[in-house]
Amino acid sequence: MSLPTHTYKPAIDGLRAIAVLGVIIFHLDFIDLLPGGFTGVDLFFVISGYVISQSLWERRNLTFGRYLKDFYRRRLLRIMPALLTVLCVSFIASAMFMPQFWLSELIHSTGIAAFFGLSNVVLAWNTDTYFSPSTELNPYLHTWSLGVEEQFYVIFPALFYLWLRYRRHTPIAWVALPLMAVVSLIVGAWQVEAAPLSAFYLLPGRFWELAVGAILFQLIGTRAVTPHLCRLAPTLLAIGLGLVVTGFLFADPSRFPFPWAVVTVAGAVAMIAGTVLRADSPPSAVQRVLQNPLAAYVGRLSYSLYLWHWPVAVFLRWTTGLEWLVVQLLYPLLVIALAAASYHWIETPIRSGQSMVQRNAWLTFVTGAMATTLLWLSALWVTQNTSTLSLSQTRDTYTWYAYRHYPQEDIDTLDDPSLQGRQLFVIGDSHTAAYRTLLKLVSLRLGIQVVEYEEGGCSVVSLIGPDPARCANTREAQLKQIEEQAKPGDIVFLASLRMPELNGREWRNGEAATVDEALSELTADNLSAARSAADTLLSRLQGAQFNVLIDAPKPVFKAAPNRCSDWFNRMNPVCAPGLTMARDQLERLRAPQMQLLQQLQADYPALYAWDPLPLLCPGPTCSAYDESAKPLFFDTNHLSGHGNRVLEPSFTAALLKIWGVTPPLTE
Repeated sequence: MSLPTHTYKPAIDGLRAIAVLGVIIFHLDFIDLLPGGFTGVDLFFVISGYVISQSLWERRNLTFGRYLKDFYRRRLLRIMPALLTVLCVSFIASAMFMPQFWLSELIHSTGIAAFFGLSNVVLAWNTDTYFSPSTELNPYLHTWSLGVEEQFYVIFPALFYLWLRYRRHTPIAWVALPLMAVVSLIVGAWQVEAAPLSAFYLLPGRFWELAVGAILFQLIGTRAVTPHLCRLAPTLLAIGLGLVVTGFLFADPSRFPFPWAVVTVAGAVAMIAGTVLRADSPPSAVQRVLQNPLAAYVGRLSYSLYLWHWPVAVFLRWTTGLEWLVVQLLYPLLVIALAAASYHWIETPIRSGQSMVQRNAWLTFVTGAMATTLLWLSALWVTQNTSTLSLSQTRDTYTWYAYRHYPQEDIDTLDDPSLQGRQLFVIGDSHTAAYRTLLKLVSLRLGIQVVEYEEGGCSVVSLIGPDPARCANTREAQLKQIEEQAKPGDIVFLASLRMPELNGREWRNGEAATVDEALSELTADNLSAARSAADTLLSRLQGAQFNVLIDAPKPVFKAAPNRCSDWFNRMNPVCAPGLTMARDQLERLRAPQMQLLQQLQADYPALYAWDPLPLLCPGPTCSAYDESAKPLFFDTNHLSGHGNRVLEPSFTAALLKIWGVTPPLTE
């Protein structure tokens, strides 16, 4: 019998290699080999719990204060330098290549929080899951797992120290961590249904995965290895590998982390145990593969590989696209090069350096805090000054963005007594924000008060389906505020997307076939629900003696101008469908909505319609750009700042007509 050795075990790095490669393969659009490869993170969690426990065990003779200082000194030197480097590079690259768009606020918030190990909290507050298409453009998404680990490190060292001190005399020292792990597992299982984002991203539902690794060390890392356990090790390794592969192939994202994380965690426990219990005996076949020099080297690179693989994929996805073979061949070379540079030039020198700053815990903490704060402030500056660094046409924010600037042009005001005290209330989805330039111009030109209520994804009288049920409470609160503030005769402008979106569809069969497909999705039930939602709201607003203005469906496009107008992204396959659309096809696409709108106007005298399409598309071909090559649209369906200025005279005329005011003659 012998104690397990705590010397470096290359097979553990081999496990890290499996984990990181599983995650990377899962994240690549052009490889669909491991649909459950995201469970590599769970493998990382167990390994981390075991290795951290081993490291703390080796310092068991230190006093509590020195024990904590040494732990956090080593963790800071291990984690922060490479992380800060990746975050700073990502913020700069984002500003250079990715225009500010509807996801930018979440992206910036995630990155800013990642400096302090809190990106998982930000993501848990979001409405999209880890597997949503929107997350593909967030270069900081992967830092959620680092947040979980860093939060685990806040409480775990003290727990482990209590076990170190009292394990021989107090049974509860052995019970505390397993009990917390069981509670965490129960919390995670409950949250899968009740709060799936919290279950996936937050520590309470993930604590058990790291704790299991620590418990494994407590059970086998300090005890003698018997011949029986040594003989059992190869079987454990094989079973563990089978469980890990099962997770990689079959894990269901909708049932995660419970029960599917249990499969990968069990596999990780078995593989670590099989590696450790083999002690100094000849390795099994699986272990020989794991401790192969190449596998071990990839494992040592795993932290840097994990840090770099995702932002590189995001920036390629935004610019060139990942569909090109040359990009697919370039991607792994680029990631490996960055990871190797990070490991050899940042991770290793800083972690193993012998300077006073690196050896003295307090100097390490102070220097780390100063560096993190300085770089965090720099990242904040970048988020607020993206146009300064941007290489995109969208750096001309006055032309592209509908909500950035006070008008630069001279404004002819209309001083009409009948407009005194008039108010315009605007309520709708993100298209309310996309009208901000127009609304500001109207407010200044007519001297009226404009009050905006907007909620992304919360359309109001969409004409193509029911108003979203998840927005009911917000919408009701907004309507009550309007009813409290508005006076009879005021106008309520309903601004929402009222056309089926065209981006992301297949166009190989031509526009007509794709429009037919989109029209087929607009069922009789959809139209009935749309009519019902419209009746409910319009009868309420008309009963309050308000005028109601609704914008008829505007053009929608196959690709986004903000993503397809620069030298570094025009070749992206998402841009291949182009930035034009035949007007007759758009007229066909919006015909059901226009018919319903006409019926509503006949039933509600207070309802007026304003149609922007003729101004945005004066000819047989609708383009996202006008004749002067200025963008009318920012993306596939939201107006640009320039598009707002094109529409403002028409919108102003519509308001004046409702209020019975004769517009001034123009020369």
